[in-house]
Amino acid sequence: MNESTAKELAHELAMEYVREKNMLSNPLLDNIPNVVDKFAEINKRFYDAVMDNEILKDLY
Repeated sequence: MNESTAKELAHELAMEYVREKNMLSNPLLDNIPNVVDKFAEINKRFYDAVMDNEILKDLY
């Protein structure tokens, strides 16, 4: 899987994850940097998992 495709898939998975967990619902303005940090961590974990997954490597 190329890096661009992995980033796109990781972003989609991260967005779906935060929607399911209601992480972005009505954040306080003071809390926005923490929300962004948390989203970045979630996105990175999905990206790492996608890049390491052997089945996805074969599919893409």
